[in-house]
Amino acid sequence: MKEPDLQPLVNLHVGDIVSLIAVIQRAKPIASLVIPLEVRGWFERFCKLMHLITFDDGPSDSYQARIAVCCEEKTAKIKRKLDEIRALYDDIREVAIILHAEKARNEFAKALAMLQGAMFGYPECCTEFHAKKGESSRARAYEEFLESGMDQSIPTEFWAVAHAPCSSTCKATLELGRRYLDAVAEFSESLKNNVESRLLLPRFYQTGGGRFFDLKPLDYNQCAGELSVSKEQFEEEARSRLPEPVKTVLCDVPRPYVLVDSAEKPPYKTSFPNPEMIGTMWLAYAPGVGAYMVNAKTGGLALYMLADEWLPKVGEQWRSRSNFRIYRSVKSPSQGKEQGMRKQN
Repeated sequence: MKEPDLQPLVNLHVGDIVSLIAVIQRAKPIASLVIPLEVRGWFERFCKLMHLITFDDGPSDSYQARIAVCCEEKTAKIKRKLDEIRALYDDIREVAIILHAEKARNEFAKALAMLQGAMFGYPECCTEFHAKKGESSRARAYEEFLESGMDQSIPTEFWAVAHAPCSSTCKATLELGRRYLDAVAEFSESLKNNVESRLLLPRFYQTGGGRFFDLKPLDYNQCAGELSVSKEQFEEEARSRLPEPVKTVLCDVPRPYVLVDSAEKPPYKTSFPNPEMIGTMWLAYAPGVGAYMVNAKTGGLALYMLADEWLPKVGEQWRSRSNFRIYRSVKSPSQGKEQGMRKQN
């Protein structure tokens, strides 16, 4: 395949690019991707050319479709069967409550999580950790990064995988991420460069799963003439809405991993990430507490979220000091050495 034919791939989130190429290169058995509707037609043709099996993996909305991709029909069959079992989970929970069989229900949930993790090729240690601890355990690795002072130098391999690591030092996760990045490098040099540059972007984190977005910091002095909201004006607004310490950044926000649409109105706007967050943004955040975000060119509210307002909707177990922070990445030395050796060979 010629390099120009890959250009539409850059419309996907970088994590989905890595997962897709890992499947193509047989480094990953199956991936569940979020595909922007504007490139869905091209994506399906591309997958057919790559001899991939594709099928819907959730409902589509006005922005995106969830599509699973794999190389073998038996893998697709396993995925469908496990999804059917997952769909029965709520009924099983009700039965377990009636029969006072909560322990059995919990063991069933753990077994299902282990099977799903194995299907996606996740490390067993990470799958087992989340099966035991539940979804809220996703924040633990980020808390460890903070505790160790590594939150501003996280290896890109951690962002290359689709799962949340069981710990910030999980060797299996680093090795898997490296395999995926090597697969991208072997597939396309230009795509490798695009992926690397995007994985190195700072990342604002709310909590778990796809609740984050990449951002590219901008120089205010160079952009001031194009903005309707000045730095002074925004900082004053932010400090009236967030407790100190408040940090602010002017940034360009590309399309996040997944978009959430909601008819929310001020004073709070908590859908994260949402369509109004794309573009040139002023972002303010109180680490662990909340965030305030407006479009720097229009002044439109994009996000206003405080933990005390948001957690009652999702559960107190999601509270973490790792929330509402910017994390930064670094390219690990071993990654550069391995690519250099591959070129020499």
